[in-house]
Amino acid sequence: MSSTGTTLHSSALDPWTTTFTASAESREIGLRVFGKNTGKNAIAEQLPLVVYFHGGYFTCGAVEDADGIARALSEKAVVVAVDYPLAGDASFPDITEVAFEALQWAYDHAAGLGADGTRVMVGGDQAGGNLAAAVAMIARDRLTSTSRGICLKGQILITPMLDPSQSSKSMKALGKCVCQQGWAAYLPSTSDALHPYAAPAQSRRLGGLVPALVITAQNDALRDEAEQYASSLITAGVPVQVRRFAAEGGQLVDPTHASFSSVISTIKQFIQDPV
Repeated sequence: MSSTGTTLHSSALDPWTTTFTASAESREIGLRVFGKNTGKNAIAEQLPLVVYFHGGYFTCGAVEDADGIARALSEKAVVVAVDYPLAGDASFPDITEVAFEALQWAYDHAAGLGADGTRVMVGGDQAGGNLAAAVAMIARDRLTSTSRGICLKGQILITPMLDPSQSSKSMKALGKCVCQQGWAAYLPSTSDALHPYAAPAQSRRLGGLVPALVITAQNDALRDEAEQYASSLITAGVPVQVRRFAAEGGQLVDPTHASFSSVISTIKQFIQDPV
């Protein structure tokens, strides 16, 4: 993987952008980096590193959608938001592999980002929550202290898409959901719906995963599958924190959402103490 970087802004609250070449897709993947320790504003203290995957339903969404949450978290962490390819342009498992390579890139460049490579987390909302959960699994399965050195400390899953069967009570209550088109485009082969990296909720091997923060919303169609996944993680011995926020319009990661500040406070606390 190669990378190039371009500083765009001098403000600590604004991102700078860079890219890396993903071998899974043989393309340049854009990254937006937020954090007080970057560029000429670098300070001595190293912050935790969060690799974040934006929301949408695999077929929609953009890396800029993560700006609000990444900027809000940048007081406590260096946040790398990943411009992963969308379904239709790519599919499983290539999108998942790109997400994992983004984690590897962020870890390899942690020092240059002003981040602490021993305190790395993954996070995301909706489809990005799926990718975060999948990357946590891949890291458990592939990485050792001798092979790569990455040691994840946690996973932050915000209203994540985890179950392509879409059979939960909250999903059925909503009726037809845009998730259906997203899943169909992401998993063109029906057999992929059984793969744990594609459908974490279907996994029967959850032991050994890093601590999880699972955030849901009362009126969200993805609520039940996220909370059921949290329950499965707990049964497997994984430390889990679950927070359900009251019914409000819009997405929890939207800075205009009534619960946004509470969501950010919850995530910041988890970043500091994931267990």
